[in-house]
Amino acid sequence: MKQIFIYALTFMAVMLPTLFFVVLSDRPEREKEKKESLPLLFRLVKPATDLLEAAGTGTLIRTFLPGHSLALQKTLTFAALKLSVAAVYCTQLFLGVVFALAAALVTSLLVEQENRMSILVAALIAALIGGSLPGIVIGNLAQARRMAILKAIPYSIDLIASAMRGGLDFSAAIRFYVKLGIAGPLTEEYSQMLREMELGVIRTTALQNMAERIQIREFTSFAAAVVLGTELGAPLTDTMEIQGEEMRKARFALAECKAQRAPSLMLLPMALFILPAVFIIILTPVFLKMKEAGVPLF
Repeated sequence: MKQIFIYALTFMAVMLPTLFFVVLSDRPEREKEKKESLPLLFRLVKPATDLLEAAGTGTLIRTFLPGHSLALQKTLTFAALKLSVAAVYCTQLFLGVVFALAAALVTSLLVEQENRMSILVAALIAALIGGSLPGIVIGNLAQARRMAILKAIPYSIDLIASAMRGGLDFSAAIRFYVKLGIAGPLTEEYSQMLREMELGVIRTTALQNMAERIQIREFTSFAAAVVLGTELGAPLTDTMEIQGEEMRKARFALAECKAQRAPSLMLLPMALFILPAVFIIILTPVFLKMKEAGVPLF
């Protein structure tokens, strides 16, 4: 029986990275069937979390964690997820309990009678892992959306500035960019900005609201420059050209930073997968020769 569980744990150790990166991360490009669909992890546990949320569990946790709840709400807004903070807390609680029970059950079948303390340790570690999974999924979606917006901002500013040089005003130039049908989160944010303006919100306020939603420092500086240029009466096309050039430089700097991090990120897979194989290839002939010569090894 113990061998079966050992084989199962080995299989899970191999498959968990694949499940995490292919299934749990739930990249936006794999969500073509429905834009507002929840990540797969939240859809799987939704019935149970709905019961917990109806019982008021998530609201109670949110009451005790006001600062963390505010930061989580900002992350959900930036990731464009139709989730409440209470629902996220319920998901974390449910996954933590499920992972803890599963780890306790497996550990109780594997360890001996005198090592019962390891059951509690395994349950605590599993609860921590299960409770952190929703945050990891939300963080991955927010980071992917942030990178998509950062890549699209310079191009959008160039198109809007070109439309304004062609005779359109700022609002009409943004509407022109939206009507081009360029898919991406930045186009969705521009569309929401136009809807706010149609409801009576002034242009500068709608632009600042958009900057608060996406929470990107480069776009916040762009919005502040546009607002200041509007108040001073400066030509917006010149301001947008300068801001577009600055954002391109920031994007290149980000790419260089990621390229410089590549060697340090490669150390872990090299240490785990490449170096052991190299040592096996080098040391196996030595080991066989020493064994043939009768040299005591162990």
